[in-house]
Amino acid sequence: MKLISITAAAAVLLTGCTYQAAKTGITDVRVQSPPVVGENVCSEEDTGYEPLNYPIQKGMWLSYIDLAPMLSAEDTGEFSGRFEEACNNISELGCNTIYVHVRPFGDALYESQLFPPSEYICGEYDPLEIICDIAHEKGLSVHAWINPLRLQTADKLSQIEGFSTAEWYLEDNGMVQAVDDDSHLWLDPAYPEVRKLIADGAAEIVKNYQVDGIHYDDYFYPTTDEDFDAECFAVSGGGSTLEEWRTENISQMCREIYESVKNINEKVEVEISPQGNIENNYEYLYADVRKWCSEEGFCDRIIPQIYFGYENPVKPFISTLEEWQDMCSDGQVSLSIGLAVYKIGEESEYVDDVGIIGRQIGNCAGCKGVSLYTYNSLFGEDTGERACAERKAVREALALY
Repeated sequence: MKLISITAAAAVLLTGCTYQAAKTGITDVRVQSPPVVGENVCSEEDTGYEPLNYPIQKGMWLSYIDLAPMLSAEDTGEFSGRFEEACNNISELGCNTIYVHVRPFGDALYESQLFPPSEYICGEYDPLEIICDIAHEKGLSVHAWINPLRLQTADKLSQIEGFSTAEWYLEDNGMVQAVDDDSHLWLDPAYPEVRKLIADGAAEIVKNYQVDGIHYDDYFYPTTDEDFDAECFAVSGGGSTLEEWRTENISQMCREIYESVKNINEKVEVEISPQGNIENNYEYLYADVRKWCSEEGFCDRIIPQIYFGYENPVKPFISTLEEWQDMCSDGQVSLSIGLAVYKIGEESEYVDDVGIIGRQIGNCAGCKGVSLYTYNSLFGEDTGERACAERKAVREALALY
């Protein structure tokens, strides 16, 4: 961790560890070395870009899995053609917003000083620049979707040079952690350096690209295991319980992302998409969704993933929707609802109830939007007659929304 001043120490002890990084002698770096963590990567400045955002957001998630076939293109023209086809499909469905997975594993589907380039990019082109240009031509708002804490596997991260996450892993300083039964490594949000890197990464995107929003989902703490950060908690728990401390670490990360984005362009929207099960957010992910919905400075819009049918025995759709509507009733934060298009033909009601997503869209009429997960579920190569019927129902519901 970076050294902190005496005046800041009290605040840090409540939310994170302090660590003085040991140098490991790494000298092989890329031609353009990343800034030292702790320096201001993006200073306060307005880019002058006027974001394209809609009061009623009709969104579609484009995950790295959806994007992979497009990114296999070896040149700009081929990628542009594939992405334009996707935008045409999304626009014709009735959506006005896309959430594009630009950092799924501590990597970058864009030019970055802070994160290594994604292995999914196969050609010499900048996917995010092309994405913004084409989507805006189609009237689609572009929200850059990041997973803040998930990294590459240990094998892949150990082969990367010149980036903070790789250096932290090699230094074994606690900022990068392994989790049982998960091949991917994870950043520990207790550390101020980690939170700053994530916040600077969001600001870097807003500064360099004409994105209309920064979007991140429920990849918060990857485990409830006390061993994940036991040493750090022992140093900096500050009298809190582990649950309280972890929860504040995540909320502080959200604050810093929000502030970093607004310092660059205050009109760019910041969104969080937590799990739809409110209790799970607290018990497993340490995500204080009630606070984020009711206080300023965390997000502009919250998009809970209410991926449940009407007859779900634990979280039936209607009552879960009402819970979220109650939490957002003061209008402090806009509420959109994430819907499980990916379950079509795969799970109980989503097998038997043709048009279920269209019906759920209708139930969300009092909200500020709906979001569909994910693109390939409706437009992938393996979709058949059922997907066609669902597209029709969704198109009709969105037209009335």
